[in-house]
Amino acid sequence: MKKLLLLTAAAVLAAACMRLPEVPTLGTVELPVAAEEEAVWTSADYEGKPVLVVFMGSWCPYCKMSMPAVNAAAEAYDGKAEVVSVFMDADPETVMKVAKEHNLKAKALYNGGAVAQEMEVTGLPHAALFDKKHRAVKVWEGFSPTLEQEFKEHLERLTK
Repeated sequence: MKKLLLLTAAAVLAAACMRLPEVPTLGTVELPVAAEEEAVWTSADYEGKPVLVVFMGSWCPYCKMSMPAVNAAAEAYDGKAEVVSVFMDADPETVMKVAKEHNLKAKALYNGGAVAQEMEVTGLPHAALFDKKHRAVKVWEGFSPTLEQEFKEHLERLTK
């Protein structure tokens, strides 16, 4: 019985000493905006606001299917949350063309490969929602027909 008690105490002590996993954060992200005039989007400009980052590719059909959900979030939470589309494309003209074709309301950023790699994005579309302190609260992998409603539900909680 003593051995079992000692083993249990040792296991509890070892667990207490283990480092808990950190909550992923947005960190400092700076990416060029696909626009007529050169501009850079930086996450630091949105401290105190939730941020929804949606990774996309101009060639990705499921990303294009996600754009109405991104548009709805960008319009509904304008001024309350920041919604951005981060394209893997390195060519701003290609991104601007796709954004225009789909009437994309969210800022279209490009050259997002390094940021996607840092955030361990493994497929497109990939959306990550960060709270007002820019801590990750929800991640979506791939397209879903319920994406618009899911964005709304989560953004609603974060913008109250």
